[in-house]
Amino acid sequence: MNLRAVLRMLGIVLVLVAGFLLVPAVVGAYFREWDALAACLGAAALCGAVGAGMTFVFRRSQAKSWQQTDFFRREGLATVGLSWLVVAVAGALPYQLHGTFDSFIDAFFESASGFTTTGSTVLTGEGITSLPQAIAFWRSFTHWLGGFGIVMVFVVLFPTGGRSLFRSEVPGIAREAGHQRVRDSALGLLRIYVGMTVLEFLCLVFVGMGYFDALIHTFGTIPTGGFSNRASSIAFYDSFSIEFVITFFMFICGFNFAIYDTLLRVGPRPAWRRVVGSLEARTYAGFTLGATLLIGLVLWFWGGSNGAAGGVLEDYRSLGHAMRDSLFQVVCLITSTGFATANYDDWPQVCRVLLMFLAFVGACAGSTGGGLKVVRFLIVWKAAVVGVQRFIRPRAIHQVRVDGQSLDEGVVASVTGYFGLWMLVFVAGTLFLAAFGIDLETGSTAVLATLNNIGPGLAAVGPNMNFSEMPGLVKFVLSIFMILGRLEFYAVVALVVPGFWKR
Repeated sequence: MNLRAVLRMLGIVLVLVAGFLLVPAVVGAYFREWDALAACLGAAALCGAVGAGMTFVFRRSQAKSWQQTDFFRREGLATVGLSWLVVAVAGALPYQLHGTFDSFIDAFFESASGFTTTGSTVLTGEGITSLPQAIAFWRSFTHWLGGFGIVMVFVVLFPTGGRSLFRSEVPGIAREAGHQRVRDSALGLLRIYVGMTVLEFLCLVFVGMGYFDALIHTFGTIPTGGFSNRASSIAFYDSFSIEFVITFFMFICGFNFAIYDTLLRVGPRPAWRRVVGSLEARTYAGFTLGATLLIGLVLWFWGGSNGAAGGVLEDYRSLGHAMRDSLFQVVCLITSTGFATANYDDWPQVCRVLLMFLAFVGACAGSTGGGLKVVRFLIVWKAAVVGVQRFIRPRAIHQVRVDGQSLDEGVVASVTGYFGLWMLVFVAGTLFLAAFGIDLETGSTAVLATLNNIGPGLAAVGPNMNFSEMPGLVKFVLSIFMILGRLEFYAVVALVVPGFWKR
């Protein structure tokens, strides 16, 4: 393990964070929020000084460039895993220096939630609305940075040695891919990401949302994060057009971004064929449509209130209103975006359970959405079916097939192993929260919400609630769960395996 190269890269990541912290500082200067400006500048100076010091101290003394030697798979995994921990700590500094929270654990939780695009918060409704504009901007800006991936920015700027980083940050890249191809792939994803951001911002402004609010909610939508500067989230606006724009962009960001890369490079027909030919894309769209119709009909027959916090309380005797809230919350939960137009925790039990199932499954692989990912769910399901078939006819040849192709046994084993690891962490996390006297519904959905980067859960951590009442140690563990979910376990779990650090 080349620790000097890893630590030098972490130093450069800190320098990048310092540069990004200047953006909310400009916002603070524009709105004349001098305390927030000082907090952002102080955090930038501290990150910049530590990062520059690490970059200098751990430079290579040999004539050969550090980027050209001894940086392989393990170094890439170590850099990616540690980068998210370091960035979460650095992102907490503006909150701490400004005095937004009473404890650093709360600041760390909010920062980790932002960068991992989870959307869980320890802020009350009053705390959200009282935030200075600069701090509110930084809170949502961390979503946008984390959605693309702070490590991906590193790959774009420093392509040498980036193959290991890119492969660790974006699973599935071919091992033989060259450095230039990696950089081109990262730049292509960045162009799509920025393009969608600009397009949604313009659409929100067009339908009547203010410039600052449009920027905040765009930062929360494209990376499927969910932070809002309004206590009642999207329910505050009570606008169908705003909900439609946000729903549309949440939904399309749940598809694999490779589809949009195909759209830009080849054209709409090949991109459409790729969507139609993808079992994962069809399943994702089918789950969304089916759940929307089912929940909408249940709400219509139920006829209760939407329970929007601070919003307009309406009942569901109107089928249109039932379908409107159903669509928004279904897309929110399946893409792991933490926005809300209704308090779904007050809905009938079947709706609540179905929404949690959607949050568990998640969006497509290669998207900004969280969750297990639809393709993993499909592979686990097909592997279970094949297992039954092998039990019935042990001599027959049975294979797991997706999109007409047989999957290698190693791929199936990796996915089922991931599923098993997720279940172990979920159960252990739920038991850990239960040890603190947290009820099962709150504890299990809090773990689900953080592991799958969803945001809200049910009961005491529902859409109208927050995580502020959790004990400090629980908040810290849930913050680590957010990073585990964002990196999809392996890059973080590898760091605690003793053999990983041996030469």
